[in-house]
Amino acid sequence: MNDDRDKDPGGGEPKDEGSFFESQTIDIPAREGTSDSPAEAQLPPVPDAAEERYRVLGSLGQGGMAVVELAIDNRLDRRVAVKRLRRELASKVEARERFFTEARILAGLDHPGAVPVYEAGCLPDGDHFYAMKRVTGRTLRDILGERIPDDLLDHRVKAGLTEVLLKVCQTVAAAHKKGVIHRDLKPENIMVDDLGVVFVMDWGLAKKLDDEKNGDSEASQRTRIGAVLGTPAYMAPEQAQGKAMEADRQADVFSLGVMLYEILTGKNPFLRKTAADSMKGIVLHDPEEPTKAQPRTSRVLSAICMKALQKDPFKRYASAVEMAEDLQHHREFRPVSAYKLRPVDRLVNWSRRRPRLAAVAATLAAVVVAIGLGTAFQASVENTMVAGGYERIEKIDLRLKDLQSQAEALLARQAVAESGEDLEAVSKDLALVNARIEAAEEAKIAVAMAITGFTIFSPDQQALEIIREGLLDTVRDHVKAGNLERAIAQIELALDFSKGQNLFGFSEHEVGSLRDELREIKAEIEGRQGRTSVSDLSD
Repeated sequence: MNDDRDKDPGGGEPKDEGSFFESQTIDIPAREGTSDSPAEAQLPPVPDAAEERYRVLGSLGQGGMAVVELAIDNRLDRRVAVKRLRRELASKVEARERFFTEARILAGLDHPGAVPVYEAGCLPDGDHFYAMKRVTGRTLRDILGERIPDDLLDHRVKAGLTEVLLKVCQTVAAAHKKGVIHRDLKPENIMVDDLGVVFVMDWGLAKKLDDEKNGDSEASQRTRIGAVLGTPAYMAPEQAQGKAMEADRQADVFSLGVMLYEILTGKNPFLRKTAADSMKGIVLHDPEEPTKAQPRTSRVLSAICMKALQKDPFKRYASAVEMAEDLQHHREFRPVSAYKLRPVDRLVNWSRRRPRLAAVAATLAAVVVAIGLGTAFQASVENTMVAGGYERIEKIDLRLKDLQSQAEALLARQAVAESGEDLEAVSKDLALVNARIEAAEEAKIAVAMAITGFTIFSPDQQALEIIREGLLDTVRDHVKAGNLERAIAQIELALDFSKGQNLFGFSEHEVGSLRDELREIKAEIEGRQGRTSVSDLSD
């Protein structure tokens, strides 16, 4: 249903028309001996089958195939949306099958982004229906229509809309995993409710891929009868060419790409005055990249969008699962499959993931600019410190190579270890080694940043103090969060820096405190292992 949105027209309450539904469904009888329980006494009495089940309050919307009405469920005393197949279509097997297929698909998704279905069946007057959750809110089309030109330049607005599309992708991904494709994704079919929950609506054109693969002739016939399925300007090229039977998960990916393009640029790249021209554009027109249509667009999001809009289905994401993963990775400042990061992109992503170390780098850079060139004596000191820094990096590289060898050996042991104490011990050792690897890698970056400052002037004490405090703060954070293995690795790193040249100026008191903390954490880990062993024996 293109307009069967569960949304009150005009935001008001529908007019009470005073009409009623009676459902021909079978209720699960109550268990014997519980009729007088306090919990059951609080519930309203359940009407008999002949009594009225749904009382219609008014219309919520209608489409070419069905109408949706707001109703009161008299048995549970709640408002629901009741969708009824149009009476003139009730005699057509294809229409009935498509109608109840939509209900079964929705009921089987079991995802926060899918509208829950409560009941389906036939009413006493012969109407086919199903009842579902009533969703109120705004469609994505409404939200996009409210944007002003400045919003296209506002990264926060784009980020919010991209987050909505990510949730849409996750819902469609759940359907794809179950072998279901939507085939009519568009902003009108995306609803954001009053709590910010995103729903994918109108699964009337959905198809279960397993039906046709398993030789379901009726499912194939339904697809052939409506060979051109979807909405012009949002359907995939294979749909626009009348090859609905060939449409797979990549068809939904294309529609998601069109919506992402609209979010990024403010326009649909294929929308024309007529449906025929729109479908022609989908088949023949290659849209310009979002970064060209709207220069202040993220290059990564632009690449994700263009991969989803490939004419060849096999060049798109294989399913919404992969597209959702790329959008999720972009949100977390991690690499995506659609875009090869440049060195500057990697630096930006790294600084966003590790703001504390990035702040250290920014402080050092600011000091470099402010101080300028030093004296010859300072240059001599700087050369000494730089040499010491590179020696430290070489030691870290050797340590990383050793740790990686340990990790590979532990992975091999883990693969052959039997369940029990041996497997648990190997897993804990592996977690500690991985934590040490991560700490060593961050240490290498920290030393490299320090060298950047040392090459221009003598080490600035304030910058060194920031680095030192950052290391100590990281230890405290890991201990507070219960990440004891990471805390051990960070303490070992700090103690290593305190040796020799003591690059970051750890005091004797700080070194002593770190050693005491290391002993306490190791004792706590050993105590946990001991308690686990005793518990296992008692079991």
